[in-house]
Amino acid sequence: MGFNPRDAIESVKDIATNAIDRTADIVDSAGHILKGDVSEGVQGIVESSMDIATHSVDKLKEIATGRSDTLDDVID
Repeated sequence: MGFNPRDAIESVKDIATNAIDRTADIVDSAGHILKGDVSEGVQGIVESSMDIATHSVDKLKEIATGRSDTLDDVID
């Protein structure tokens, strides 16, 4: 399966939507830091940031290859 522009646009929209959702979590985590719970706040920011990155890489891989295989799919 080759590059499909419509699927690519949908994937980019999905990346943006996910990033916006996770950004709300990052703001919430920053609130924890401001309230004095630095450990929980930083942990939340790092987790949300990693979720954004992982989701984006998976979607970009999907766009580039036309496949939606995850590591679990490849191993099984």
